[in-house]
Amino acid sequence: MAGRSKDATVLVVDVGLSMRETIASSEEGGKITKADMAARLARNVLRQKLLFAPKHEVGLVLFGTSETSNDLQEDGYQNVVVARDRKIDAPDVDALRCLSQVPAGGVRSDAVNALIVALDLLIKRTKDLKYEKTIRLITDGMSVTPGDADMLECFKQLEATDTQLCVTLVGTDQGAWADLAGVSPKVRLVPLSTLARESSLSVKPVEQRAKVRLSLEMSPDMQIPVAVFSRTTPVRFPTLKKQSKLAANIQQELRRTDKVILDRTYHATDDPHGEEVKKEDRIKGHKYGQSIVPMSEYDEAALLYTCDRALTALGFAAADTISAEHSMHQIETVAADKGDRWAHCAFESIVDAMVEDKRVLIARYCFRKDAQPRMVALIPRKGRGGEASSLTLQYLPFAEDIREWTCASLPQPSEKQRQAVSHLLDTMLLEVAGPEVELKKSAALSVSPEAEDGLPPMELLKPEDTNNPALSRFYSFLAQRAVDAADKVQQPEQALASPILGPPAEVLARLAKAGYDNEKGRLKSVFGLERVEKPVGGRGRVKRFWREAIAEKRKDAAGGEVDTKRIKVDPSAVKKAEKEEEDENKARVKDEAPDDGEANGMAAAVGLPPKVHIGSVHPERDFERLLSERAGGADIVGPAVEQMCDIICRFAEEGDEFHGKALSCLAALRRGCVREGEAAGYNELLRKLRLGVTKRQAKLWEKASKDGALGLITDAEVVTSTVSSAEARAFLAGEDIPGSAHASSYPLATEGAAGAGLSEKDLEDMIE
Repeated sequence: MAGRSKDATVLVVDVGLSMRETIASSEEGGKITKADMAARLARNVLRQKLLFAPKHEVGLVLFGTSETSNDLQEDGYQNVVVARDRKIDAPDVDALRCLSQVPAGGVRSDAVNALIVALDLLIKRTKDLKYEKTIRLITDGMSVTPGDADMLECFKQLEATDTQLCVTLVGTDQGAWADLAGVSPKVRLVPLSTLARESSLSVKPVEQRAKVRLSLEMSPDMQIPVAVFSRTTPVRFPTLKKQSKLAANIQQELRRTDKVILDRTYHATDDPHGEEVKKEDRIKGHKYGQSIVPMSEYDEAALLYTCDRALTALGFAAADTISAEHSMHQIETVAADKGDRWAHCAFESIVDAMVEDKRVLIARYCFRKDAQPRMVALIPRKGRGGEASSLTLQYLPFAEDIREWTCASLPQPSEKQRQAVSHLLDTMLLEVAGPEVELKKSAALSVSPEAEDGLPPMELLKPEDTNNPALSRFYSFLAQRAVDAADKVQQPEQALASPILGPPAEVLARLAKAGYDNEKGRLKSVFGLERVEKPVGGRGRVKRFWREAIAEKRKDAAGGEVDTKRIKVDPSAVKKAEKEEEDENKARVKDEAPDDGEANGMAAAVGLPPKVHIGSVHPERDFERLLSERAGGADIVGPAVEQMCDIICRFAEEGDEFHGKALSCLAALRRGCVREGEAAGYNELLRKLRLGVTKRQAKLWEKASKDGALGLITDAEVVTSTVSSAEARAFLAGEDIPGSAHASSYPLATEGAAGAGLSEKDLEDMIE
């Protein structure tokens, strides 16, 4: 396989007499000449080569200078300077310095002499080697005279050496270059804006090379050779490597590297002598909770997931089921393998069938052996104008990658609200009619809607031509700091960030035409927009708890039903507050530890009873902790059961999404009441839920009644209970047992009904 050709570029910059003309003014009030503009463009091209194509070779030729320095100066080629020791070499910082300190100019420039010197440089460097040769000439229209015979000879030499000449003119007058551009196919006029945009892009040039070549396996008997190409690539800031200050003090000739060299040693923590642990005695360890599990290289090899490189079809899905929000990674393109005629025919047939049936292909994709397999969607793209068809590869999420957030539904918008938002979005479109339509409209010609729809629209913002302002500023400052180590960070250029940070001028004109005050007033009138001020309460964020928020809502509702879905409480603040309370309880228990008097046989003093509080974040844990405490000589089981009952009722009222947590709390409450012999509180709560005072409590009871383990606590479990096993089964089934002490409690009993049975709590009070 033949190697790829190298790239050799010669930058030819005009600094002659005509280039002293002022074309703009800087922000500081200074004047910018054509020569300054040409040097800046050449510097941007060289910087791009240095940062993103360091293997490309570059030569610098300046003409119109007062001095002469080239290999052909003895033959009469004066006022031409070849920088960098008159050679073409890889770009470096010295080349940037040459363009930052341009030699004195002001002499009448001759582009013919400069081209001959540049061609001589290229011929001496490339000879018969395989090179992509380019000459970039930055000048104005006065550097060549019309009908120059020597210039035509230069064009013939360009064709003979297969060298491309790109001419960029600074200024509006093209002069004789407009006629010379059509003489040879090796001569091309590059507009100033195009060169400025291409040289300012801070990205590495992407080559159209296949990322991987494999077979699309439709079935065990059908495999199509395909190639996968990257379609989008994320560009990030480069990683900055550390350099050693000690190595910087060593002379350049004696220095082997300037990187920071790390030397790690391993020692056992329980070794009093602190000897180093040898490599054969060390083994890897992986954290599992609070412990570290040793893992040898043999264990890792045994547990390593193995997977072969594959692109296997799993099935087809409707095209409308896959959209852009399902993308998990960058986008890639799958095409038939180049040069395989049968693969091309099979691939085109599958794409045609998918387009006709509106289907996408779901496949399993692993681009490298033992890599993580992914599930992808292959979306068909039919080729147009003789181009081959392709499949767009989109990475899909697995079930564990999807996070479903339960949020309250927004109110349905009215027709006026829809029209107002639609009109606002239409004014912010980033597409306008094509230049042909605008030209006809400006000439007062009628353009039919069908003809206007057939012409492609013009994009106001092209991502492929839009520069990243952060990356551009970083690389620009990096080049400045390389030339001058004492250079400071400059303010960002407004023209650099305007395409990203500000809307295009056409969009601003459209918004102004729609009527600023009218549009704002329409949105405010149909939506009733109000400014929400954030409350400021002391230092830090204001804590809010469920009990406080619900109390405020009940006070504002004046007896109405509270919609707890609309209450916003910071869960981190609740968790932090409960942790502080738990720490306070631990500290209080520590303070109540027995002293020396208890050791002498004296009873410890009875302290304050612990604070009974069950939070809404971890109610089961708080309830179990309170039941296990017996400090202070006070009974805290009763208050704990009451608070747990209140929390369960609160969860029931908060909505269906909290019913699962309410059932978990109900199970924890039943276990605690059975263990502590507190059957009355749990049974009363269950009867209250069965009555179904609210719809949400009735829904919770329907879910609880399906679980036999959440029934009433019977006398077989707790001796103080007055509920038999038969009554408990009838209670869950929704039946009533005549003669039961609580028969009147099962159905909807009326207050003060004659003969109503006593509750279990009343019976326990009578026994006591």
